Amino acid sequence: MICRLTQLILFLLLIALPLHSQVITESDDDDEDEYDYDDVEYLGTPTKTYANSRIFGLSPQRFFSLGWDVQLPYEMRFTEIGTFPTDSKNLNFDAEKGLANYTGGLRLQLMTPVISNNRFLWQTQANLWDVQYTARKRSHEFWRDSVMHLTDTLDRYGLRTVGWINTFYIPFDEKNFIIAQIQLDVSGNFSWANIADGQLLYSGAILYGQRPNDRKQWALGLSRTYRAGGMNYIPLILYNWTSLSRKWGAEILLPARGHGRYTFSPRSLILFGYELEGSSYRISQFSNDDFNFLIRRGELRFRLDYQRQIRGFWWIGLQAGYRVMYSFDGDRLEKGQPDFFNLIRTQPYAMRNQTDGAFYFNVSINYVSP
Repeated sequence: MICRLTQLILFLLLIALPLHSQVITESDDDDEDEYDYDDVEYLGTPTKTYANSRIFGLSPQRFFSLGWDVQLPYEMRFTEIGTFPTDSKNLNFDAEKGLANYTGGLRLQLMTPVISNNRFLWQTQANLWDVQYTARKRSHEFWRDSVMHLTDTLDRYGLRTVGWINTFYIPFDEKNFIIAQIQLDVSGNFSWANIADGQLLYSGAILYGQRPNDRKQWALGLSRTYRAGGMNYIPLILYNWTSLSRKWGAEILLPARGHGRYTFSPRSLILFGYELEGSSYRISQFSNDDFNFLIRRGELRFRLDYQRQIRGFWWIGLQAGYRVMYSFDGDRLEKGQPDFFNLIRTQPYAMRNQTDGAFYFNVSINYVSP
């Protein structure tokens, strides 16, 4: 199944750019007032209208994004892994300290519409995140020299995620709509030649919402997600808004992200707020045929995100902010054991970890919707 997933993602990478021109969305350069057409009379049979998936003033939708993410140095503290799943004697013991001098890597996103009309929108997207570490141990206690430490493992193998996301937008009329999303990820410290060594994760979301006018849309829903590291079922609140002047706005999907927006011109804008991102990574060196060892990594990023048009549909994105590690603990799951609801835990962590906060930077080149 993972091989098929990999083949499909590679196929998407090849078709994404040629197909982008099939989508027609609202342009932020349009200065016409949203009420200019209220009094227009139509001849013949009236045409039913449907709620558009986007409102005026939103930040550009990215068909292609190639970026590099970098975090400044920070300290890490890891506890010892218990011999058995119920072994908790060392859960609060500071067994290892490490220093990450560098954390960062490539981020690639490719998105293309599969079906796009006024009554149904299906978009498919492929993501690739590669997180590399330059890290060294500062101290460790009660660890055998023959045992690989987590600091060494991060330094040697890093962490990475390959994802495939399908989003469906279904409007019922000019105001009401449903958004559904299905996501598959493979996460771990696998090599690109052995993606099957990662953990296959299933996520999804469904929301019902309304679009009262061309400057506002809201929705409520439920999601299954690994953004905070462990698997959780959480409610969702979507709210997008643009002021009458089209200078100020909001782009919010709680609790995943929340941003205010200020538009300098049709060619530049800035977002300010936060985003929660992460996954559940299988560490193959700590796993075997009987169980999987997973790092539940979740990052809360407070940031400024400046976006500017370079030429045509090419934009540059510059991010700067502060990263707070929401979760970096380890779990041990027996083979065949389903993942558990992380907010209501019935078992101790196999490994309790902490990392300090760090400033981070991200630069990306993006091809956006016309």
